[in-house]
Amino acid sequence: MRASWWLLVLLGTLVCPLSWADDYELQATVQTPDITFESETDIGLWARFHFAIHTADFDGTREFYRRLGFTQGIGGFPLTNTHAMARALGMFDICQYELEKGEVLLFPGAENTTGIDLLQWRVPFNPEPPYSKPNHLGMAYATLMTADLMADVALLRSQGVTFLSEPYGAPGNRFVFMRDPDGIYLKLEESPIPKSSSGGEQTHILGMPYIGINVSDVEASVAFYRRFGYTNVRWINEQILSAEESAAWGFDQPVRYRGADVAIDRGDFHRIRLLQWLEPFDPEPAYPPPINHKGINRLALTVPDVERATQILKEQGVRFLSEVAPCCSGTDKDTGGIVHAIDPDGVFLELVGDLEPRPVPPQPEHCPPLVIRYPTPAQ
Repeated sequence: MRASWWLLVLLGTLVCPLSWADDYELQATVQTPDITFESETDIGLWARFHFAIHTADFDGTREFYRRLGFTQGIGGFPLTNTHAMARALGMFDICQYELEKGEVLLFPGAENTTGIDLLQWRVPFNPEPPYSKPNHLGMAYATLMTADLMADVALLRSQGVTFLSEPYGAPGNRFVFMRDPDGIYLKLEESPIPKSSSGGEQTHILGMPYIGINVSDVEASVAFYRRFGYTNVRWINEQILSAEESAAWGFDQPVRYRGADVAIDRGDFHRIRLLQWLEPFDPEPAYPPPINHKGINRLALTVPDVERATQILKEQGVRFLSEVAPCCSGTDKDTGGIVHAIDPDGVFLELVGDLEPRPVPPQPEHCPPLVIRYPTPAQ
């Protein structure tokens, strides 16, 4: 099975910037795992590639995540690309998008896949603040597991990080919410099993166990995510939180929710936490397209064959933002593609997978000639 550059990132075998001319022309040579499809409707989902954060200040936000443990990354991505790539992000009315900066942040030694696709958009960019509360429909927060929550809170506070409250819970079962420089929610959760970690001038963070997605109907969402391969379901019965725990979520009123943890049973075994908020409930929809809003704005998932996966899901009624787009060099040598599925509450699920090389899709007639621009060495 052919592999693409993103699989190097995912498998953790690459921890420094590539020679991008070589990479995009020749592609990587690492083999993807062999996947036996369990049925005709199995799309082969085997890992969480990354989730995307769109920032107004790339350098400042990257430095923040480096302090958390995301000390390595892949840079050098094209700053402009084809109209097909713009369409894949819901940018239908522009000829080419333009990035200011971008990098996939990596967490060396993490217990699970922890990639963050950190992007600063130039054209187009929606600078509106991210969700003001962690109960907003959509991708609400990412969870970081730590071996020593209290030590990490003290360290991060000394560095000026903002927390919603004091940590809540007993040792081994404590959590607290903080916000990154753009106001994105991060849940710091203590591991129930004692584990060693670096400490000192660094955090005790071990990895990223799950992404939190808020939904309006948890049964409908579980049924939807099953189609992707999230067949391992652990239901979360209705929870009525105390005033103290509600405050830890950032609320001065009682909190009630129900939900489910959904996971895949192969690959990286990653999971997603789906919460249906009962009180307080915020009916405002998730970020609309295009996918350029400041905040957490998509979840990327790897499949062996992106066109096969898309066709299977379409036949089951899954909506897509666009057609599959070759990714990501803007040349006819791309052996991978991307497309965004849309969940029942508008969350964008990016499928990343192999694609047969093909001619570059033509730019619209009214557009200037295609120009693929790369970062300068200084960037």
